[in-house]
Amino acid sequence: MRRLPPLLAPPALVSVVAVLVLLAGCYSGAGSDGPTRADAAARPAPAPTTSTAPSPGPPKSSPPRLDAAGAAAAARPYCGSSRYVEEIVVEQWADGRLRISVRPTSAARHADRDEATEAIWAAIGGCVSTLPALGRDVTDSMHAQLTCHQDLALVPALGGGKGYATGDTYDLESWRPMMRPNSVSTWISTRCGNTLGTDPTGPPARVYRPDGVAPQHTGTGEHA
Repeated sequence: MRRLPPLLAPPALVSVVAVLVLLAGCYSGAGSDGPTRADAAARPAPAPTTSTAPSPGPPKSSPPRLDAAGAAAAARPYCGSSRYVEEIVVEQWADGRLRISVRPTSAARHADRDEATEAIWAAIGGCVSTLPALGRDVTDSMHAQLTCHQDLALVPALGGGKGYATGDTYDLESWRPMMRPNSVSTWISTRCGNTLGTDPTGPPARVYRPDGVAPQHTGTGEHA
């Protein structure tokens, strides 16, 4: 019987086995260098991603947008207490003339005249939204009346009366013409404009706070 030669010599067999082990490691297991092709095939492919540029924000110069509620809140009048004001009340006559009565705080009477005047005037604007509709001549006169009251805020009532010459309130009246010259001497001689113009007849048709709150105080008028 013919003897067949051996298929592989022992060294060659070792080499072939080594190659097969190496290939198996490359295709079916995790190698030392990270995931293998088999791992990649077993995992689902990642979803494609696209680079999206961030949406641009509003220009820095744009004013903040107010929604309807914010706009209503911004326009809502306020006639209550603040640093220099206790309350603002409006008296209105049937012919449209009005008196704005500002009840100043003690801090207002002792404050710097210009600072307090401008703060109170701003509070009046925040309470009486129709102020600009009165016209420039009227508002200029009312501002001058306010300045006069604030300048004389600590003057005691004349004739031995109680309290201050201005009374408990600074009363700014739409029917008073501008004091001319608008100076301290004119303020004193006209009693902050009280001797100028013609007063309405009868009581006011309406006494109210434009913010809808019931007035908290009763006006006593000016003493001087």
